[in-house]
Amino acid sequence: MRLIIGGAGQGKLSYALRTYKLTPTDVAENFSAAHTGRIFDRFHAAVRAALDAGENPQQLTEELLEANPDIIILCDEVGCGVIPVQPEERAWREAVGRLCCDLAEQAKTVERVFCGLPMRLK
Repeated sequence: MRLIIGGAGQGKLSYALRTYKLTPTDVAENFSAAHTGRIFDRFHAAVRAALDAGENPQQLTEELLEANPDIIILCDEVGCGVIPVQPEERAWREAVGRLCCDLAEQAKTVERVFCGLPMRLK
């Protein structure tokens, strides 16, 4: 598994498609589709959807990595900025942050994309 993080609109998907020579048909945007996809884009949004549906995103992530250990996961950085007032927004940001820490520990590589430029973290 590879992890690519960065702010919204910073070019993570374009970078991943170009670097790994993939096409938009290789991209999944939810846990189910990511079991067979090459790239899991918008991981942060899938975590929100899982929480909203009463599902456990940690378990879904573990199942995903078991089913597709070579997946490339793209996630927006959501932990910076003003702390939200709503408890569910804080819980979502906390869940995404903790999952990204777990993913980074397990990942072959971790990169941060800023203004379309990759920075290798691991």
